[in-house]
This record gives sequence, structure tokens and C-alpha cells, in this order.
Amino acid sequence: NSLRLRTDEMEDAKIHCAREHFKKISNGNVKYKAVSSYEDLMEKVMGR
Repeated sequence: NSLRLRTDEMEDAKIHCAREHFKKISNGNVKYKAVSSYEDLMEKVMGR
């Protein structure tokens, strides 16, 4: 399933770029976390 593999690689590249972007602009004040759902987001935000 090469389309799925390619999509996953593109998503990984986007996540990597976002991490690097926020690392450079935030001076360590912003933490970037990739999430796959709203529930996952809330767990990370609320520290559960």
C-alpha cells in the first residue's frame, strides 16, 4: 500500500517541521506535541 506509506511519510515530515518551527520561535516556552484525536489533545493539555 504505497499510497498509505507515502502519506505517513508526509505526515511525519510535517510533524518534524512543526517541532523545529516551534522550537526556533518559542525559545523553549512552547511545547509541540502531535495528537491524533481531541481526547489525546485534552490529555496532553490537562496533564492526565
